Amino acid sequence: MSLSKDNRLLILLRRGGIVVLCHFLIGLCIAVILWAKLGSDPCTTMNVGISNHLPISFGTWSMLFNAAMLLIVFFFDRTKLGIGTVSNMIVVGYSADFGCWLIDRFLPQGPLVDSLIFRLAICLPVLALFILIVAVYLSMDVGVAPYDAMPYIITNRIGHLPFSLVRTVWDVTALVIGVVLGADFGIVTLIMAFSLGSVISWVTGLVSRFFSHI
Repeated sequence: MSLSKDNRLLILLRRGGIVVLCHFLIGLCIAVILWAKLGSDPCTTMNVGISNHLPISFGTWSMLFNAAMLLIVFFFDRTKLGIGTVSNMIVVGYSADFGCWLIDRFLPQGPLVDSLIFRLAICLPVLALFILIVAVYLSMDVGVAPYDAMPYIITNRIGHLPFSLVRTVWDVTALVIGVVLGADFGIVTLIMAFSLGSVISWVTGLVSRFFSHI
């Protein structure tokens, strides 16, 4: 049975609200991951490396970068766009800026906090939470980040290369740019660069059934 126009709008608004919350929490997770100085996901690594050389914040640069990618996505594959696209562009970067401000202001300083064991103990659970929240956001199916849409477009345009290869090359390229420009590289970088996509896809499949009625 088809949904009425009002019901479709209600579902879209409800899912949009969940996605905005997810993106806010993703930004806070990114702030903690950046604080740990053990590396981050390829896109964040690249944007951190570039923003460190600009007179603007990480959040502002992330929004500008995604806006440039959005123009490409708009002309080549609009099916990837939605409320989630706009939310990702704006909310994630600025909530990461906010999270970094909170950490700088309120996190105590000292040998224990600066130790590798402490940073791992905080970062790894946050990384697991990050994956879960991203899976929930993707389950809403209301648009993806322009950065994430680009490998799909490249794959469709080239035609003879598998998506997994294109996505890996895309992420590794972003990672190299970020590291060359001074972003942190560590165990979290390796985890995110080579297993994040498959893990998120698996978790998304698990959680999707719980959100299909929303």
